[in-house]
Amino acid sequence: MSRNTVVLQFATQLEAQPFIETLKLSQLQHTPFGLFRGDSSLYAIIGGIGITSAAIATTYVCTTLNPDILINIGAAGALTPNLTLGTIVTVTTVHDTSRFSFSKESPFAYTLAPIDNLSTSQCVSVIKPLRTNEERQQFASIADIVDMELAGIAQASQIFSTQCYAIKYVTDTAEHNTHEDIVKNIITLSQTTAGEIITHIQSLLATHL
Repeated sequence: MSRNTVVLQFATQLEAQPFIETLKLSQLQHTPFGLFRGDSSLYAIIGGIGITSAAIATTYVCTTLNPDILINIGAAGALTPNLTLGTIVTVTTVHDTSRFSFSKESPFAYTLAPIDNLSTSQCVSVIKPLRTNEERQQFASIADIVDMELAGIAQASQIFSTQCYAIKYVTDTAEHNTHEDIVKNIITLSQTTAGEIITHIQSLLATHL
């Protein structure tokens, strides 16, 4: 009996590296996307930054690997003051600011399955970084966190009927408004949160596969 295929999708090498090292993943290819494999059923892809890049990467793995489960793991910005650096959440709704409903004049939204024992959050995917508190407040009424990829991943997963989950960790708040701050936090927090996130993934897979 074949094993179920699981893909972990990251935006950047910075976010992926602690998981590549801990899970002992080997690189299979560099182009068109960085693709890694652990055992015969676990893969990781670095899909790039942005909604479109993420959707293309998800489409690529869905058509080449036909995964049973795809899990997006990555950094996110906080839109509410109660979320502090390093907070880990599972996303159950993601709003896509690159696609608007003509009837409702609001962003498209996608529903994702929650992961047990993690706090749930709503995410908004944007097309450019939110640097100021004022920019963050524009979306605080509909979401708790912000990223630049998940909506594309969710849409592509839905099209290919692939079960999609998302785990995000907070790497910036209104107080972290420079590129340097955010990169520094991603480097640190991707390392410090990886162990706990891997534990949640292992629990999820033990339950659902």
